[in-house]
Amino acid sequence: MGKEIMGELFKEPGQEELILKPIQVEILNQVRDAFRQSKKVILQAATSAGKTAIAAKIIQRVVKKEKRVLFIADRIVLVNQTSDEFSRWGIRHGIIMGNHPEYYPDRQVQIASAATLANRDIDKFDMIIQDEAHCFHKGVTKAFDSNPDSFILGMTASPYSKGLGKIFDFHIQPFTVRNLIDRGLLCDYDAYGHNDIDLTGVRTAAGEYRQDDLGKAVDKPTLTADIVKTYLKIAGGKKAICFATNVAHGRALQKAFTKSNVSAKEINAYLPNEGPESASFIIDEFRQDKFKVLISVAIIIKGFSVSNVEVVILATATKSMIKLTQAIGRGLRLHPGKEKAIILDHGSNLSRLGFPEEYEFLELDDGKHGESKNKKKERPEQLPKACPSCEYLKPPGVQKCAACGFKPEFIQDVEIEDGELEKIKRKAKKAFTLAEKQSFISQLNQYAFEKGFKSGKGGCYGWSIHKYSDKFGGDPPSRIKWDLKEPVSADVRNFITHCNIRWAKSKQK
Repeated sequence: MGKEIMGELFKEPGQEELILKPIQVEILNQVRDAFRQSKKVILQAATSAGKTAIAAKIIQRVVKKEKRVLFIADRIVLVNQTSDEFSRWGIRHGIIMGNHPEYYPDRQVQIASAATLANRDIDKFDMIIQDEAHCFHKGVTKAFDSNPDSFILGMTASPYSKGLGKIFDFHIQPFTVRNLIDRGLLCDYDAYGHNDIDLTGVRTAAGEYRQDDLGKAVDKPTLTADIVKTYLKIAGGKKAICFATNVAHGRALQKAFTKSNVSAKEINAYLPNEGPESASFIIDEFRQDKFKVLISVAIIIKGFSVSNVEVVILATATKSMIKLTQAIGRGLRLHPGKEKAIILDHGSNLSRLGFPEEYEFLELDDGKHGESKNKKKERPEQLPKACPSCEYLKPPGVQKCAACGFKPEFIQDVEIEDGELEKIKRKAKKAFTLAEKQSFISQLNQYAFEKGFKSGKGGCYGWSIHKYSDKFGGDPPSRIKWDLKEPVSADVRNFITHCNIRWAKSKQK
């Protein structure tokens, strides 16, 4: 009996064969090559690159070698999503999360919640894969420390967190966001920006704007009204996700959308865990197109997948490229009939931080810079607060009064005024991958060698560095090997000729 027939005979009902797309095969090959140089690799891959599928293919290969794998997700919904995907592809696994009914600790593959790992003894694994690797968790650190000899793969779209270089020592970004858009794997987008909002007096804490100050700055009548009117004018009622600053701002926006006959619901961290008022229930309603605008107060930046979202409204300001990249990514998934996403930036984020695909990430942060200045400050002890209704002292963090049952509402009245956004023009700049930059300087080095130019220490040519800077506007990043050589292409020779002609003309002048 042939292998194909045998495979069909023993395939579980509903099980699918995991076949990677060509781009995922390229990414998988780069991961494999990276592991030949390091045991702690971080993969930077944008939304829709298929990180879970790539991880599953790696796990299938590891399992065949009778090795054990731990996959770590940082939230319940991501654990469940990953479990569903692995089951669909026939990967038998156990789940380490609370009192989960599928807890099978003897299986080769385990999917774990980071929070649960913090309170459990951790077995030995040959490989650990961490999803959303830019996030730090006690459970993840514990898993890594318990398996010092394991191969570790971190996956994220935004590896910009401080100190990430202390954990991972090899970074790969096979394809940029712009590469994926150009290949038709992500949806392109148009962005509309607002005149800079007045952030005077908005304080910073832990490298981000303080939410209490920011709420006062952005929750002004003109801004809130701008959001609704601009959405109707530019987006024409398309399905949207809106990121608000705080609960009061989010509920004010919900009220403003509803007043303009746009169905909208707001979710935040204070909602119940279950039932029709829970965030998960509201998100499912949004997924089923039961309302148009989902307003989020920073709880669905990660792991949110609704492909028919066509509009992303940034009704807040951030200093974080991580948050900006994750937020915009919610609108870039492909969907039938969706041509371009629309980004409505009311916080001047793009004018301040730039477009995510133009952000050139050079190396992981090792946490060494400014350690003495950024020492963790002790938080003041939280004190009981008096109930505004009966003056009963409530414990810290408690919303509902145990004495009279009063619970403060997060609602603010917002007046409606006019305002407009203007379309933001991108710089006409091609995004180059690290591999393309490496190839370019390698060809320059070969040309310099052929011409007999003088090389410096380690085989690096100063002439090559200058020409590289002419091309890319700066010196090569540290992850590029400056001394490699490869055959010179016609395009590179034409570039050199162009530079020589330009230099000769400048000398004549």
